[in-house]
Amino acid sequence: MNNSTNQSTEQQKTASCLDTGRKLIKIIDGIINNKKADIPENTDFSRVMKLAYAHRVSGMVAYCADKYNLPEETKNRFNQELFKTAARHTAQEREVEELSKEFSNEKIEHCFLKGLKISSLYDVPEMRFMLDIDVYVNPEKFQDAIKVMENRGYEKISLDEKDCSLSKKPFLNVDLHRELKYDFDLGYDFYKNVYDRLVSIDNSYEKTMTKEELYVYLLSHTAHHFSTAGTGIKSVIDHYYIMKNLAPECDESILNEYLKESGLEDFNEKFSKLTKVWFMGEESDTVTEQMADYIILSGAYGTDINYYVNGVLRMGMSENKKSYFLKRLFPDYKTMCFRYPVLENKKILLPVFWGVRILSSVTSAGRIKNEASGISSVDEINKNKQEEFLKNVGL
Repeated sequence: MNNSTNQSTEQQKTASCLDTGRKLIKIIDGIINNKKADIPENTDFSRVMKLAYAHRVSGMVAYCADKYNLPEETKNRFNQELFKTAARHTAQEREVEELSKEFSNEKIEHCFLKGLKISSLYDVPEMRFMLDIDVYVNPEKFQDAIKVMENRGYEKISLDEKDCSLSKKPFLNVDLHRELKYDFDLGYDFYKNVYDRLVSIDNSYEKTMTKEELYVYLLSHTAHHFSTAGTGIKSVIDHYYIMKNLAPECDESILNEYLKESGLEDFNEKFSKLTKVWFMGEESDTVTEQMADYIILSGAYGTDINYYVNGVLRMGMSENKKSYFLKRLFPDYKTMCFRYPVLENKKILLPVFWGVRILSSVTSAGRIKNEASGISSVDEINKNKQEEFLKNVGL
């Protein structure tokens, strides 16, 4: 198969995905606004289901299954997704209660984040899929919090300068945060000392953000994913409920001040505009159409090609891709300390642990090969187009 045939096939796949995505968005709009979506009678709901699953909104879409003349098999699949999403939500809620008690017993100040806060804004919280339970803890008690998790049967999956990911079968995942943002994120400086600004709930060890800080934090999390590998349809649904149920409770002047201070003012305007186009009947424009296509094609957690292109832009290596791999192979001292705590106060051993890291990467040869291929495919046209696009959306 020649290159032109391959290119034609990819273009057809892209067009088909975008068409299905627009139908999926119309269906979600119908759920949000309690109406039957105006989509063609011959819509292939098996494709809608597949894309809904890729964007982690299949449980939500299941709520409308009875409004359409679906094949029994497809209807059953939707119902299964609804059951799994609801069961997962129930188990996660119970786990959050128990985690809060254990952290409090150990006198560890903690603040639950992200999906847990967003789902509470939904009209039906069980509709929203949540992969991880995210909790920020007093940075000074971070290692103590990890011990609590391990005593509860969790296994440490990864550790970096920002957080520790842990997992417990069959499906409980917790991201334990000691910092809220990576240093390349918009809002990094704004949230650097957030612990000092948290408010205690009923004088307990559980804390929360102010409504204005929460709004900006949730938006900054979307911006992080948008500008790294891409973000999915669920993030726009989330923003709809944030605009509907959180924003009205915020002090507008304080919120605007925080958005400006964090550098998210422009992105907030663009992302809110897209949300209004999808779910509030506002007219689209060129930028929102580009954002819509980017999001539909990203899936729930983004794509490799977005990750590679955005990574080259973010790390300032558009002219020298070799430097990208040098930074990946030889992280800075701070990053290495988080991965290898023995390095703290022993910087002289840094070259030794760079060697350890390189040797351990042999087990990830396939992933590294794919990343190298992805970086090599980042040509000037892709880079320039993406750079202009991110600027246009405020990132």
